[in-house]
Amino acid sequence: MLTSEGFDTWAGDYEESILKSTGYPFDGYYDLLAYVQNIVEINPDTYVLDIGIGTGALTYEIYKKGVQIHGLDFSPKMIELAKAKMPNGEFFLFDFQHGLPSELGCHKYDYIVSSYAIHHIEDPLKINFIIQMKGNLKDSGVIVIADVSFRTQEDHDQCKIVSGDHWDHDEYYMVADSIVPQLEAQGLEVEYIQKSSCGGILIIK
Repeated sequence: MLTSEGFDTWAGDYEESILKSTGYPFDGYYDLLAYVQNIVEINPDTYVLDIGIGTGALTYEIYKKGVQIHGLDFSPKMIELAKAKMPNGEFFLFDFQHGLPSELGCHKYDYIVSSYAIHHIEDPLKINFIIQMKGNLKDSGVIVIADVSFRTQEDHDQCKIVSGDHWDHDEYYMVADSIVPQLEAQGLEVEYIQKSSCGGILIIK
């Protein structure tokens, strides 16, 4: 798994490298982002927190339409690039493997979104982190996570076989059949949508 320094190095070429990518891990990448963007209600009073904001690929489109964006990332260079796109956004330098920063304690969001980031933490931490995020939602708020993910363990294992040496053994991809029941056991309303061979959307209310 890349460190913050590794993401700093990748930042300048991040979006170009995704455009050139085919198959795992970015199959359907822009379709997933568009799906999340279409969920967000476009309103000047809408507040969105983007977890692992990177260069702002996910939230820049809704920012241009007047939505208020807060972004969290552990890479200073990624935040620098996102801030250049979204100068009126508010950004937090923090590693979400340790949860959410204390500065966000008083903020309540209409949407907490994330794209291709939460796979950096193992499933038990994902569950705890999602529960923590729920505490920063408004009563009608929604968490939307787009990431490398699979409906079943069989689908996950098949992708791993097909990907061969390209498979990243340091990442922890969601399997809906496993993580959805765990979240529902916490009293959350959960929907999972598979959008590509290795990409899916998790919606939590």
